[in-house]
Amino acid sequence: MISILLATYNGEKYIEKSIESILNQTFKDFELLIAFNGTTDNSKELVLKYSDDRIKIFDYGDDKGKSITLNKILKECKYDWCAIQDDDDIWLPNKLEEQIKYINEYDVIGTLINYIDELDDIIGSPNLSTDPLTIRMFSLYGNNQVANTSAIFKKNDAIEINGWKEGLDGIEDFDFWLRLMRNGKNFINIPEKLLLHRLHTNSNFNTKKYDINKIL
Repeated sequence: MISILLATYNGEKYIEKSIESILNQTFKDFELLIAFNGTTDNSKELVLKYSDDRIKIFDYGDDKGKSITLNKILKECKYDWCAIQDDDDIWLPNKLEEQIKYINEYDVIGTLINYIDELDDIIGSPNLSTDPLTIRMFSLYGNNQVANTSAIFKKNDAIEINGWKEGLDGIEDFDFWLRLMRNGKNFINIPEKLLLHRLHTNSNFNTKKYDINKIL
């Protein structure tokens, strides 16, 4: 019922924890699409060890770029609902089970989250709203209220806006949510912390500064 998109580039350090947090979900009706884009480390070998029929592996060689990769595997999804996972984040076991309860009311269903460090220790959490109107208002004014790997969304809605824009490295996710909002889609964050989002020295969060004015 849910297609999970995992685009990875040299993610060997944490990708096993990421995958296992998906396979350990209490909600079992999903497929996991793992796509490599320019990977040069040992992550392919780590992924190939999993013998689960729900896992599909795509290797796009040197065709780098997160947006490019997500757009490719979006076309491979067989289910109506999609989720995104990063190769260093961790889902709590009941994440999908709790989100599925809202699919008849909302188009994009996120959760609250905790930040973790390289040792999996919780180091804080962002101030995200659970109110649909506040999520929309704050986001449209530049304060992103959607934790990317927390959300599930409808595949056809993503296709309708032509997926993720290329050339927006680091803010392609925020841009994706903004375009869905402007297309009239309903958002909510359920009031449970069901994602552990990793902050570390090599993460986009810490290594890049973005000009969000070009997407507002």
